[in-house]
Amino acid sequence: MKSCCEIDNAASRHSCCDIKVNEDTAICKECNGKGKPAREITIESLVKEPQLEAIESPDGFYYCETPTCGVVYFNNERQVYLHKEDVKVRVGIKETESPISICYCFGWTQERIFEQIKQQGNSTAVKEISAKIKSGECECEIKNPSGRCCLGDVNKMVKKGMGP
Repeated sequence: MKSCCEIDNAASRHSCCDIKVNEDTAICKECNGKGKPAREITIESLVKEPQLEAIESPDGFYYCETPTCGVVYFNNERQVYLHKEDVKVRVGIKETESPISICYCFGWTQERIFEQIKQQGNSTAVKEISAKIKSGECECEIKNPSGRCCLGDVNKMVKKGMGP
């Protein structure tokens, strides 16, 4: 399986972080927020069995990125809306109570990052995750509800924890 975080040596970028979705977005009908395409492997890996069987095919779904919306995946054409309770993991972006997952492959939560910053003055999350990505250990496409690499979110959380 090709890792979604595989590094493109020519560009020194993570391939999943470069997905262009400007032309391929959809609007969640429950919150009017933008959704990004969800991979079939992500839907198959993270949607609970009864709901997965009911949708018949995991293609054509979008991931709702609105933190306050209960919808995680949707397909407007089929009128299918899968909510937080239909997913096997807590969806960090949609959670307000601990633990708030940031990196699903290696167990980094908002709390862990903030605690490390509090104790050490910085966080090793980005460095540690990057090293594991380089060694081929990440599985974002089957563990992260967005199906994408978490490094961007981890960087934002570290900056937030470091303050102004």
